[in-house]
Amino acid sequence: MNFYNYHLINDFCIKKYELLSLNEIKIKKKFFSFFKNKICIINEKQSLRTINTLVNSLNCLNIKYTIINNKHNFKKENIKDFSKTLGILYDYVFFRGYNDIILKIISKFSGLVLINMLSNGYHPIQSINDSCLVKNKIIFFFGDFNSNVFRSMVINLSKIDKIIIIISPKIYWNYIFLKKIFNKKKIIVSEKIIILNKKINIYNDVWFSMGENDFKTKINNLVNFQINKKIIKILKIDKIYHCLPSYKKSFFLKSNNSEIEENVFESNFSNFDKQIIEKIFMIKSFFIISGKNFFHIL
Repeated sequence: MNFYNYHLINDFCIKKYELLSLNEIKIKKKFFSFFKNKICIINEKQSLRTINTLVNSLNCLNIKYTIINNKHNFKKENIKDFSKTLGILYDYVFFRGYNDIILKIISKFSGLVLINMLSNGYHPIQSINDSCLVKNKIIFFFGDFNSNVFRSMVINLSKIDKIIIIISPKIYWNYIFLKKIFNKKKIIVSEKIIILNKKINIYNDVWFSMGENDFKTKINNLVNFQINKKIIKILKIDKIYHCLPSYKKSFFLKSNNSEIEENVFESNFSNFDKQIIEKIFMIKSFFIISGKNFFHIL
């Protein structure tokens, strides 16, 4: 892949030098003008931060766009016809939805450039940004190893040779994925906390997403993998990152069993504000190199 007019469906699409190039452009925070391309945002899975970050970036660059908020009934609609229709009307589609298979069909038959803003398998926009933020530290992941953002983060961090430690219940370990990504990479997967005598970053994600509803079972599986005061006392933490938003403690089963305690989420360890701000610059950076004729750099 060389960025130009290629889809970003998952994190396997992006290579190490491209990941580093995005971060380099983002750091420089260049300004540029936009040529005429028709952009559509399909917001099938409603979002506050991801879609608004995208909209903020588009508005800053004076880019016109269309938002489609209704959920398409793919059980009755012909997906190929839907894909071709999008290709006739638009040049770029930012799709936030539930199904990786639908993304692949649209990318194959639409003739446009498709960017995955979130799906059941991957969250590339979030992970490309965050993988460059958590530099120079060992990364601890806490929770469900099959989380879409965990999967994306692990793929991208493996490209830039980060040491990754995943603390997750064994029932969520994905051996096929690990074998595919890490042949001789630096990764440790454990059910127990590994204590290190150096500062680390923690990456956390919600326990329930993409239509999950078996709250009780998942809470029982993950209750000992919460980011709380005990974890802060045990580990030398630099910053905590979270794939926002965090649920309120009383949202599930009226319990305090969410993925991160509210007092920790709101503590000085959190780096969530920077995640949001930097994502804006990352999206702008992606626009620069996503098409040769997409931008004219001033």
